[in-house]
Amino acid sequence: MSYRPNYSAPRYTVARPSQPARASRTAVEPSLSRLMIAGLMVFIVLSLVVLLAGRLPFTPQPAPVTGNTYQSYVNETRRLLNSYGYTMEGKVHIPIDRAMDLIVERGLPVRE
Repeated sequence: MSYRPNYSAPRYTVARPSQPARASRTAVEPSLSRLMIAGLMVFIVLSLVVLLAGRLPFTPQPAPVTGNTYQSYVNETRRLLNSYGYTMEGKVHIPIDRAMDLIVERGLPVRE
């Protein structure tokens, strides 16, 4: 078996179709122009939506309350201010009203 080309063998030839394979220019232009018009319309609509987004009135929806709220923080602080107990550092705390009464009775400390 020889791997040399045999030029005497008939070559394969592609049969040419009777009509050209490339579409005519007039058939491509309408679909391309329709596509461009559609793209332009989408661009215009999106531009209007972006421009008018901040100007259109809307009603805000209330957000659900999760986690710690201001009321829970205030209640915890008031509970600490109106009770007797020890702090984490080991100091004693008394209610703020009782502390004000003691200052009125005893007066503020004065240096000599």
